[in-house]
Amino acid sequence: MEIGTYFIVMLLVLIHGAWAVKYVHEEVQVCVVQDGIPDKQWDVEVDGDEVFYMDFKLKKEVARIPEFQHLTIQGGEEGISADIAIYIQNLNIYKQRWNGTAEPRVAPQIAMYPEVLVEWGQPNTLICLADGFYPPRITMKFRKNNEELTNGINITEYYIKKDYSFQRFTYLQFTPSPGDMYSCHVEHEGLEQPATVFWKPEVPEEKSGTGTVICALGLFLGIISAVVGVILLIKERQRLQAQQNGT
Repeated sequence: MEIGTYFIVMLLVLIHGAWAVKYVHEEVQVCVVQDGIPDKQWDVEVDGDEVFYMDFKLKKEVARIPEFQHLTIQGGEEGISADIAIYIQNLNIYKQRWNGTAEPRVAPQIAMYPEVLVEWGQPNTLICLADGFYPPRITMKFRKNNEELTNGINITEYYIKKDYSFQRFTYLQFTPSPGDMYSCHVEHEGLEQPATVFWKPEVPEEKSGTGTVICALGLFLGIISAVVGVILLIKERQRLQAQQNGT
């Protein structure tokens, strides 16, 4: 997919480096400015996973992976904001040059799945993924039994892909119970109408008690048959010996 640069300017810095003797990682620094919400984003992604991002409200770096909490950005929030001011100027120049050309709109692919195997009454995380969309403006909401949820929800920044489309994850902390129905409601400019995907918790059936009883009964009958067979064999030998002694 080829993306124009009318409403959005992105700065990508690809760094290939050997962090260990046997491993090579790809680090991507992503800065996004655009018309719309969010109007700006800055984060660092390693091998497709977000390491940390700049929280412009808190004015500090926020690590998404705990092991990277010690990392800081050179220049801090002020430095990043100064760079973004330049990108906004470039964005306005691009808008004038493109003379109102509409940016492309690509609808997301949506998937919904649990983080780990579902067990009744055991805490879990439900994940809603919107993948391969453009531009990076999307609304994702969780619903339970058709009622919107607001607690226990965590949403990531926009992750950029190699084709310059985006993906975004939304996480819901929940405890599965029989009969509950969950859904992820997604709105995006590339969709003709809002899309909703559904997920109902299902727990793998345990081995039935009947099967266990039948198995135990079969084993018991097998043992009895073996014992009876030994007894009959002994009696047959005794009968043959008696016949021989009688002759």
